[in-house]
Amino acid sequence: MPERPTRIATHPELPPWQIEWHDELPSTMDRARELALAGAPAGTVVVADYQSQGRGTHGRSWVAPPGTCLMFTFIIRGDYDAACLAELPGQVAKLATGVLRRDYGVGVEVKPPNDLLIGDRKLAGVLCISQVSGERSSWALCGIGINTNLSASQAVVPNSTSLGIEGAGPVDHAALLARLLEAFDALRQS
Repeated sequence: MPERPTRIATHPELPPWQIEWHDELPSTMDRARELALAGAPAGTVVVADYQSQGRGTHGRSWVAPPGTCLMFTFIIRGDYDAACLAELPGQVAKLATGVLRRDYGVGVEVKPPNDLLIGDRKLAGVLCISQVSGERSSWALCGIGINTNLSASQAVVPNSTSLGIEGAGPVDHAALLARLLEAFDALRQS
């Protein structure tokens, strides 16, 4: 299936990040990696309403019907060592948890290192990768998928939930993205 045209997010709440928003992509992580290798600056964000080949940790797929999950990857730049990179998924998960608790009133917790759970049900996942040269990296990619408007009948993964299932929907993806990027702003470049 051919890729649909890209649109740039113009939501009034979105902070000044460079946002590339797609109707559909194979993977936001793969597109962000292409951009990082081409020299895209810190704060570049790739969002997709649907991913045909989305993935999480350990090569697991991240599957959600179009419009039911906020999926995005952002680029950070700096001089990172292995210890700093190992802490990154937990930092992103903790910041996202704070936004979801505060703005959506859900009792979400971090299951280290990178899952966000409500009870024993998965709400979101974080995946961070980098290209290491020697023992250091000059950039990292942070991807996150949050089940937003997924209904119980649409859930394809056992023990998953969404903000909608938890009574915090419907969710405007641009507004949620704006709140998350505001929280992630300190990570853009260290």
